[in-house]
Amino acid sequence: MKAELITVSSSLLTGLAVNDNASFLTRELSSIGIEMTQAVMIHDSSEKLMDAILRAEDQADIIVITGGLGPNANDIVKTTLSEHLNKPLVLDEDTQNRIITYHKNSDLVMPENNQLQALTLLDSIPLVNITGLALGMFYQSDSHTFILLPGPTDELIPMFNEKTKPLILEHLLENKVVSKKIIRLFGLTMAQAHHDLADLLTSEGNPFIQIYPDGLEIEVEITAIEKDEAKANQPLAKAEQEVEACAGTYIIGTGKNDLPNIVRELLIEKELMITGAESLTGGAFLSTVSSLFEAGSFFEGGVVTYSETIKNEVLEVTKETIKKYGVVSAECAFEMADKTLAKFNADIAVSLTGAAGPSSLEGEIPGTVWIGIARKDKKTFAKKFHFGYKRNMNREYSVWSAFNMVRQVLLGEEIEDVVYASK
Repeated sequence: MKAELITVSSSLLTGLAVNDNASFLTRELSSIGIEMTQAVMIHDSSEKLMDAILRAEDQADIIVITGGLGPNANDIVKTTLSEHLNKPLVLDEDTQNRIITYHKNSDLVMPENNQLQALTLLDSIPLVNITGLALGMFYQSDSHTFILLPGPTDELIPMFNEKTKPLILEHLLENKVVSKKIIRLFGLTMAQAHHDLADLLTSEGNPFIQIYPDGLEIEVEITAIEKDEAKANQPLAKAEQEVEACAGTYIIGTGKNDLPNIVRELLIEKELMITGAESLTGGAFLSTVSSLFEAGSFFEGGVVTYSETIKNEVLEVTKETIKKYGVVSAECAFEMADKTLAKFNADIAVSLTGAAGPSSLEGEIPGTVWIGIARKDKKTFAKKFHFGYKRNMNREYSVWSAFNMVRQVLLGEEIEDVVYASK
């Protein structure tokens, strides 16, 4: 089954907005076995929309149209589709009442064309807008399925997840069960992931396996579609084993939790306190820790020691260490971790020091970073990383790498290529 996406929005074509809806819908549809053949963006024009619909009908079974459902004169989607299908528009009274009530309660003036938001094609299934006012629509003709969704992403996503997707499963996929598993990777690029998982990645067959970037992490999404959940889980489990065999060393977890939240859950589970001392990252690690839910149960504070003077005077890293080894060194990372562990009486301390860039530091090229880990009654260690030449990207990778090292420590996993403190 194939789909085409038509986005109606002049603002997208003038650079005033970004089409986040396209990436969301493409991923959601492909994960249930519907191939997105093309995605086009057009101006708010009835002629251009009519032309786009005619082209889409030649190559797709499902035509998804986003935007153009509001009360303004340039919101032409419903009237154009009504003309094309020779199907009249009818009023959805529940939506009309919601619109009237909303404007009364907010003291806003209701636009003259406001009723357009409450119109839907005769015999279509209205898609209630949970977070907005404009009504969506699911309509099946003799040859095609038309799905109309609002342009604002915060309206489109809940409408798709809660109203549209169940209809697709019921009417187009014959009430089959969709089972998913997300495996999270960190420490490799998308190119590497494509290479390592090349033999597994497919958008056809059952299950389908796709990979998606999620910040610095990668999501491997496995989807199986069967008549019941038990049958769907069998190919899902087999595919998961195959992914683990190909990408095992890079797997950090499953589901939607990213590295900081994985660490958060482990700290709470083990009833441990964490702290940190940062140099090149300037507080980014500690800021992320403190932003986590229930941070107060595992975090009380840390220090940012950007200069050599502050490292010495506040954190008490010795002048001898800085003079002999420099700040871009395992020895500096050792002392930063040890001193902050003692200062905050925590169970685990992280230190980050290095050359963020774009210039070299102490003869070390940009992207050279040492991350240290200190724990109570355990030997302090550090690991050296070489990232790149982009300053802020180096800082981000440093923070995520620090969280990954903490995760490995808390799970008792071996960390390769570490250097241990001599005492």
